Amino acid sequence: MSIDGSQRRQRLRRATQVAHTRLDALITDAGFLENRQQYRRYLEATWTARKPVELSLDASDAATLYAAWPERSVCDALSQDIDDITPNRPVGPHWGRPSAPLSPGQMLGILYVLEGSALGAQLLEQRVAAIGMTPAFGARHMARQTSQPRGWTEFVAVLENTKLDPQDDALCMDAAVDTFDSFESAFRAVI
Repeated sequence: MSIDGSQRRQRLRRATQVAHTRLDALITDAGFLENRQQYRRYLEATWTARKPVELSLDASDAATLYAAWPERSVCDALSQDIDDITPNRPVGPHWGRPSAPLSPGQMLGILYVLEGSALGAQLLEQRVAAIGMTPAFGARHMARQTSQPRGWTEFVAVLENTKLDPQDDALCMDAAVDTFDSFESAFRAVI
């Protein structure tokens, strides 16, 4: 038996609402977008949380599920943004490939969070422009996230049209919540 995905977006929104609200408040309360020093912390935390997720999606061949994935990956741009603000920084952690591939449901849950962050990047771009960040300096990852205005719509079509069995559908919800939790942990670690 497979579950129709037409209500998956609403269920994901409900499942992640508390975690999403908590993360947004943390970013605002910590002042991560107020000056370059704080913004560097924001970039490092974002990279720390996002890099293993992107590697897992790549290793699981997420592009077969969501064709736009390779263009939506932003860790290389994030790394350049960090280098803009902190030239000659020490190399961060080296991430290996995951031992087990992600299920389609897990990929959709993770992508729901990442693609949703692209919507939020539209607002963040305006805020970091005030501290001198541009698509060519310090905000490349945001420019990449916002460069495809139809990205969210295209992702939602995949999200809603992918049939999952009940177990994988539950994994989808869990993966989205876990992804938010990973970002929150990374941000708390740099406060």
